[in-house]
Formats: sequence, structure tokens, C-alpha cells
Amino acid sequence: MVIVRRTLSLASQRVLQTNLNFPMNRALTTFAVAASAHLIASTHAGELFLLGAVPYAYAYDSSADGTVVAGQDNASYWYWTKDTWVVALEESIPPGNGVGGNPCITNDGSVMTCSTLVDLNGVSKAEATLYNINTVIYDAAVGSLGFHCDIERDGAWGMNPTASFVCGLIRNSGCAASGFVWDSATDTIKLMPTKYFYKPTRANDISDDGTVVAGWNDDYNGWRQACVWVKDASGNYIANVLTNGLATPTKLAEAGVVSGNGVWLAGKGRSSIDGGAPWRWSSATGYQSLGTQPVAGVGGSTAMNADGSKILCYLGYAVAAGEGYIWIQGRGYVALEDYAAEFGVTMPEGVRLALPLSISADELTITGTARGPFGTSPFVLDLHPTAGSCVGDLNSDGSVTGADLGILLGDWGQATASDIDGNGVVDGADLGRLLGAWGPCP
Repeated sequence: MVIVRRTLSLASQRVLQTNLNFPMNRALTTFAVAASAHLIASTHAGELFLLGAVPYAYAYDSSADGTVVAGQDNASYWYWTKDTWVVALEESIPPGNGVGGNPCITNDGSVMTCSTLVDLNGVSKAEATLYNINTVIYDAAVGSLGFHCDIERDGAWGMNPTASFVCGLIRNSGCAASGFVWDSATDTIKLMPTKYFYKPTRANDISDDGTVVAGWNDDYNGWRQACVWVKDASGNYIANVLTNGLATPTKLAEAGVVSGNGVWLAGKGRSSIDGGAPWRWSSATGYQSLGTQPVAGVGGSTAMNADGSKILCYLGYAVAAGEGYIWIQGRGYVALEDYAAEFGVTMPEGVRLALPLSISADELTITGTARGPFGTSPFVLDLHPTAGSCVGDLNSDGSVTGADLGILLGDWGQATASDIDGNGVVDGADLGRLLGAWGPCP
């Protein structure tokens, strides 16, 4: 597929950064709350950060260790760290008013996706662009087919952890839309084929190696049917529309995410299938409902870990007004507030982590949008142990000893505060971490 190469518009080449997207006083919008719970606080003592009471603002993705977070609001794309707080990417074009896309970030936190105005033959339109946080410049736009619809030529909706593949939606002739994958190694774009003549597709997420793509394909009777594209030996992507696998099949709703290993897809529920529950799918198992929802309505899957055993969900139809959960294989749905408490985080009164959007590669940072008395705010839930905490000190006596080992063994196989790594059950991994911390706490 031929792509059109050109430089960014003069406006996009100029890089200015401000914090003005989040005008509220930082002290009023930041929470770094350690737990007071007896057993949990000394083990983890995580932190919750509310970035600012800004409507339609979302923390979408994070680096592997959660230290750098990419997001967007109605004014611009931005990134966040504890040291810099929110840094806006001026000249970026945020989603809305004909522009699509999500901010994604590499595992090392150096490169993120956004949209900028790109000049092509004297006409500037929005295109998917890579921004380098370290060099403070827009590296390049990923290219286009030379067509636009309204203000957009293409937008990035997903990226693999090294920025070697970017996927999204690209405009073709006649304002038609197609999913695409850009390969940085060859600087080429592959289109995600449609199963239904002239019906649009979109690529929402891509596996780490770029071979499996999750997204949607409209058909003649509806829109956003779940679709997976798998790269074949010739390098082309082959489409498969997903169903619930019954003798009289019903198509699944939009596939939003794919696990890093490319095995699992997950997506939004459909009211006619298992009460609207979120789902996951693999070629080996077919469709699997995530189970009866603790909140009625249509739920959606928004992110998952590398092997598909943990899936972030919003339950209830109204996205940011819904309820945030993490689904853990073998355990089921856990409200994010309860999950945070297991890592020593005490939630501010009235705050709900309503829309989780990403889980870091180390599984210890969750981002999204929260709601509370202030309205809505992007959030960063950091589940890493804080300075001074002592992993394995389950009785909070200042050292890891046989007493802590006895507590852990007594909780074996259960979901309790002895679950040091937060995988939903006390097992050998927790035992290994406890033994590794044996002795006086630092």
C-alpha cells in the first residue's frame, strides 16, 4: 500500500508545552493516600492521583512501570509524571469534531501517539503523529493515503509497546474509512480488509509483534461488529468477524483490546448476549462471557494484561458514569476501589474509579477517569510499594519472619491481604516474594 510522505505543518513543528489544560490548584486535585488498614499498609501502601477536575479528560495509557502516562482532554493531548505533572502538547489536535484516536505510549515512556495538522499540497489536515517526550519534538506523522474526511486523514487508536506498529482508522477516497497498521520498519501502511463491501473498519489495538489486530467491521444491518485481523505468511491481514459461537450465531460488539501475546481479544457487551456482559475470545476457545455482572447494563472491556488473565472493565451503559472493575481469571469481577484497598490505598470519600482505561505491563499502574463530588478527573492508581513500605511484613512488626510466613500459609489459596503480588490468590509467587524480603524491613 502506497503512503504519502511529507513533513509536519509549520505550526506542528513548533513545540510549546504548558500545564494550562488543568487549571485547578494541584494541591486540591492530588491524592497520594496511604492506607490505614493494619495488615495491608505495610505491605504495599499504594497511591491514587487525581490529575484535575476537567470534563472529558482521560488518562489512556502508561509506560511499563507506570511512571509516564499519556492522556487527552478537549484542548490537547498530554503526558503526566509525578515530577512534571500534566504537560500539554500544544499544536496537537485532540479527538472530537471529526478527529479520532487515543493517546498511546511506549513501554519505556519515551514516545506517544497524538494527532497534528500535517501539510499535504498546501492543505493541512489531522494525521496520526508520534511525539518524542525525551527530545520534546514531534518525530513524524505515520503517513496517509492522501485523502481526508472533514479535518482528518487518519488517527492512531493503538500502538505496540515499542512504537514499531501503530494502528487506527485512515480515510480513503469518498470519505470511506478503513482500519490500518503502520509498520515503522518498512514505513508502509496495510489496510484492514472489510468482510462487507464498502463497509468501514477500524483497528483499535495490536499485539506486541504486530500480527493480531482487534477492532470493528460494520455490516449491512448494524455497526461495530467485533473483528480480528491476523497477519498471514504473505504479510496481509485476514479478517474474521466474531460471534458468540452458537448454532444460530450473534455477532459480538466491538473488540477494543488484544493481549500482548496476541492470544486474547476482549470487547464490549451486547444486550442480547449474556445480559450485556463484557467478553474475551481466542481462536482456541471462541467466545467467553466474563460472567454475570455485578452492575446491570451493557459492560465493556477497555484493557488487559499481556496474557489476558486480567481485564479492565466498565459496567453499566453510561461510560464515565458507570462502575470500574478488574476481572481476574479464576476470581471474577473486583471493584477497582476494593482492588486498590488490597494494595493499601484508601479511597477519598465519594470517589469512584468509573472508567479504567489501561493497565501497565508490570500490572501495577491502572489509569482512567474517576468521578466524584468534583465531577470527573483523570486518575493514576499506582500500586507499587512506596518508600518505607515492607513487602512481606504481614503483621507490621518491622521485619519479615516466621510469623509472616505463618500468616501467608494460613491464607494459602485465598484472596486476602497476603496476596502480595495482587494476582487474586495467595500462591507460590507470593511465597517467593516474602522469602526474598526475609529479615528486617529497610
